[in-house]
Amino acid sequence: MLKICVPLALLAVASLAWPVDQSVRAFDTYRLPNQTVPTHYDLYLDTNLHLADLDYSGNVKIRIQVLESTSQIVLHSKRSEIVRLELRNSNQLAISLKSFEMDADKDFLIVNTKETLPAGSTYVLDIDFTNSLDRTDAAGFYRSSYVNAEGVTKFLGVTQFESTDARSAFPCFDEPGIKTTYSVQIACGLDYNARSNAPALGIQLLPAGKKLTTFQTTPRMQTYLLAFLVSDFISERQVVFQPHQIAVSTFARPTASHQLTYSVDASVRFLRELEIYFDQRYAMSKIDNVAIANSDFAAGAMENWGLVTYRESTILLDPESQGESQQLQVVGIVGHEYTHQFFGNLLAPQWWSYLWLNEGFARLYQYYVSEFSHPELKMRDRFASVRESALNLDASATVRPMTYYVETPGEISRLFDNIAYAKSASVLRMMNYAITEPTFQKGLRYYIQQNKDHGVANEENLFDSLEQAAKEDAQLPQSLTMHEIFRSWSNQPGAPVVTFKRVGDTNEFVFNQERFYNTPPETPGQQSWWIPISFFTPSSNGQYNSSAAFWLPPHVSDFSYRIDVAESETLLVNPLARGYYRVNYDAQTWENIISNLYESPEKFHRLTRSQLVDDAMNLAHAGKLDYFTAFQVFDYLNEETDFIPWSTASSNLQFLKRMLRHDSEALANLESYSSMLAANLLATYGLESIKGESADDESARLIALEWACNSDESCQAEAAQKLRSSRRSQTFTIGSKTEQLLVCSQMRKADYSDFSMMLSSLKNTRDSISRSYLVDTISCVENGQSINKLLNALKSDDFGAAEKVQVLKSVYSNSLTGLNAIIDMFDSTTNVAENMNINKRQLHALLEDMAEYTVQPESAERFAEFVKREAPTHLVHTIQAKLRENESWIRRNAAIVSDMLKTPPQIDM
Repeated sequence: MLKICVPLALLAVASLAWPVDQSVRAFDTYRLPNQTVPTHYDLYLDTNLHLADLDYSGNVKIRIQVLESTSQIVLHSKRSEIVRLELRNSNQLAISLKSFEMDADKDFLIVNTKETLPAGSTYVLDIDFTNSLDRTDAAGFYRSSYVNAEGVTKFLGVTQFESTDARSAFPCFDEPGIKTTYSVQIACGLDYNARSNAPALGIQLLPAGKKLTTFQTTPRMQTYLLAFLVSDFISERQVVFQPHQIAVSTFARPTASHQLTYSVDASVRFLRELEIYFDQRYAMSKIDNVAIANSDFAAGAMENWGLVTYRESTILLDPESQGESQQLQVVGIVGHEYTHQFFGNLLAPQWWSYLWLNEGFARLYQYYVSEFSHPELKMRDRFASVRESALNLDASATVRPMTYYVETPGEISRLFDNIAYAKSASVLRMMNYAITEPTFQKGLRYYIQQNKDHGVANEENLFDSLEQAAKEDAQLPQSLTMHEIFRSWSNQPGAPVVTFKRVGDTNEFVFNQERFYNTPPETPGQQSWWIPISFFTPSSNGQYNSSAAFWLPPHVSDFSYRIDVAESETLLVNPLARGYYRVNYDAQTWENIISNLYESPEKFHRLTRSQLVDDAMNLAHAGKLDYFTAFQVFDYLNEETDFIPWSTASSNLQFLKRMLRHDSEALANLESYSSMLAANLLATYGLESIKGESADDESARLIALEWACNSDESCQAEAAQKLRSSRRSQTFTIGSKTEQLLVCSQMRKADYSDFSMMLSSLKNTRDSISRSYLVDTISCVENGQSINKLLNALKSDDFGAAEKVQVLKSVYSNSLTGLNAIIDMFDSTTNVAENMNINKRQLHALLEDMAEYTVQPESAERFAEFVKREAPTHLVHTIQAKLRENESWIRRNAAIVSDMLKTPPQIDM
């Protein structure tokens, strides 16, 4: 709760104390009234991290313009202790104040003036404050640490302001649509350095072994992008001069100095390709990457303009031990955050309702621009997993639409979900192909150029620009607009399934659409969309593989369309999975597809094979396709060795594994079936990584290890040898994901002494990537005694907040024993978030994910009771709906799937 210290002689009366008004005005919204807006901030921070002192003081001078006559200035403040507050006019004369108030619920700081401030006038609000970095929620301006080569703990200060935590570091107008400039100064110890969004202007020596860094004024930007780093980190830097100068650096703890080079090179390459693709220069002359310990960083990364922060494991790369898979991860995360420098930073969302304009573009182009910056990684095809995860989420009856109005910080935080990231990226990708990529690219260039001066945008601005490009290039029917098309996807929840049937032996096909639900509703919905239909036949020469052959209109039950299909050909709809919808075929077409999968799967693109696997199983779960057909599609995987379809299959097998976990016989049969399917995959790629192999090959091996190792003797022998070697040395290390999966297969039967040795080894493991592997390995344990010891260890300082969440997710996802142990722990703990030293946002996200794995009736009942006691109302409703969906799936499907797994369907190959 915010504390306020009111000094004497604050403003107009030199000898009297100035009281704080306790009668807070009732505001009916969490939005700022915006009768006044900031036009510039001068921010000064004084830190003493070099002395391990986590308190800091500061001053902020906010230049304010009055838009409507008012006697009140309303901004945000939280956690800061106000030491002095003054308001001055443009002549530097003090304005008499009646009081200031705090609305703790809305985080409002309300400054009441004695006189009316006229519209058009300007003022400076001058505030001294104190605060602290000693917080454990990895939000605001907070402390992190690392242990140096001499074993000494070194502290650093770093920011995470998105979405509503800038207000917790200093008083400010903390809304995304408010953009202005910032001039920052930071004082720190001589052996520390300060970084912020803009380059440094200069450094001034101060008394007592300190220095003051002054930074250039930033571009106009929103508060959540402001960032600081105060640390003794080292860096690697590359300056490029053509076509304009940019300095790119990566900062990290000194002991990681050998892991910086790849991220710097990847950053330079990706940023240049972004500039070319969008025909827009990056707005600053420098951009820094900062690697923060995994345990102290709740997000994956944060796109602060010019000062991007990451978890260490996502941005650091050891060239001696890590190959293309880690390169892919670095390029992906850099690509995501650098795309934000344009979509989100240069163009800010008008309000959080349009968060998808940030995250959708960033998620899409981290895959798509990499085709130009890093073509060797073949990242575009990997977007398949993004689309699949979005479709799975969008099949729930309780899901929200892309554009969705919220106000409170809690509601805003919940918008950062797979609707904002995966669905919006998938819809943008669909439009990219439907109107062709050159036209879509042109539309985005218009979008940037037409809105960058104002710097704030909403979905209508995007639709206007895409419409202009589509009409110029004649990529839309005359009767259609991008507004009609796109709104049907952004303004309603869910996604469709398109079903088509051939009319006899003719070339007439009848299409229809309906919303796809994973749990069939009692009353069918009336939702519909403008759907771009693409298709493939061998004789069509790929003409409509991606672009729209026609648009399936909404509110039309049966839509007839002629497609010339030769007698022996099979028609595929949405063949490269570029449309955001599922496809169901008539029985004869499914039969033809399955026959082709076995005879010559190479006839189908790997994205097509991936989509067929995903659609078939999900249609079966929803009762729209029989399981016999779905498993026939799956059976072809016995001969599949490509990573993309196997990645999709693995996600579907994981779903079956968690839905059948209450039935030990069915679970054992599923493991036998999946081991059989993956046996050829394991034989193809082997147990050991090969230096220089592709990320696809490495990923395929990891999937093979996950599904085949439980039944493979070579896997078991390799893992057993690793454990024996560790027992002899009394220490345990995991050097790769391959090794982690190998040992994980043995952890089910690992004895308590082995587990204890691993837990002890974790205390001495400092490297974030090594710790992450080891945490995942330890969490594979299924012995009840070991699980309880692991959960008890989470209450200590041996695990960071992010690692605690990582452990809990692994434990409840790996076994029913682990799930029930966590429910026991929750039941016996008062205030779980505080007791485990994790923030409530992390806990709520964890509970929502945990519901996916809670299928046993007794476990579900206990879990629901805990959630009802501890979670906010919205989360209670969401989790209750998920538990009902799980129950419905088991009632409808569990027995059928169990019978199928006893004698899996086969086709002669």
